[in-house]
Amino acid sequence: MNQPKITQDNVHLLLPNKVAQLADRLIQNGKADDMDSALKMVYSSPVYAKLEQENTKYWWYGVNALYQAISLQ
Repeated sequence: MNQPKITQDNVHLLLPNKVAQLADRLIQNGKADDMDSALKMVYSSPVYAKLEQENTKYWWYGVNALYQAISLQ
């Protein structure tokens, strides 16, 4: 069976789950106090800007790699 191709037009479909997992991890590790601040941190980060761009392939990364990337900012 053919897998759908990820393009700039559909990469946004992958982001909600990744953002939620990343925000959860930020809270668990004490980088954010609550979900609101964690989400703001994610959405305002360079990591999210890269997630939005299909050509960076950040959408392929797991939550551990994304967390490390956002923690290094």
